[in-house]
Amino acid sequence: MYDLYRAMIVEYGLKMLKSNQVSGSSGNLSVKISENLIAISPSGIPYDELLPEQVPVIDLNGKIVDGSYKPSIEHKLHTEIYKSFPEVDAVIHTHSIYASVLSTLRISLPAITETVLMISEEIPIAPYANAGTFELARNVVEVMKKSSAVLMANHGLVCAAKTLKEAFSMCENVERNAQIYVLALSTGKLIHTIDEVHAKEAMEFLKKNYGQTT
Repeated sequence: MYDLYRAMIVEYGLKMLKSNQVSGSSGNLSVKISENLIAISPSGIPYDELLPEQVPVIDLNGKIVDGSYKPSIEHKLHTEIYKSFPEVDAVIHTHSIYASVLSTLRISLPAITETVLMISEEIPIAPYANAGTFELARNVVEVMKKSSAVLMANHGLVCAAKTLKEAFSMCENVERNAQIYVLALSTGKLIHTIDEVHAKEAMEFLKKNYGQTT
């Protein structure tokens, strides 16, 4: 019944691993099955060893509905995002290097390129809370009201979208821009960001014109 969704978790878990956005079993991802059910990566199983039958299906209260493996310890983060943003159907949390550098510095990623503006005027940072807690989930949800991609202090990155493909692309986008920003910071020179007027114009233009229309 849930084979398609479990296969998607395995597929995108491997994509996360191969793109160096995670290592081992770090990070986590989920996809919505129905209004109250999600498939989510299990706790502690490396992505290159993960089998579809090991992917648990849980409800938005964290209860296992199908499967015998424990869900990711960050399942509260995922379920609170789905509860708060009904339009979201996929969530990916990564520990990519440069996004994690910014999370450790506890600084947001500003509009250094127009590709940042494809997500938001900046990629904000959520206050620190311990992994797996409702506090962390609430912190992220509050900041996610401003951006569908959020840096988590001393932790990593979380992206929410309509599909795993979109969420994965968003994670790649943030990581590439985070790398540019960290390298720019390392020069010690003045960093020029896109000003507010041009940023708003660019966001409107990209929203109307970028990608293929259907």
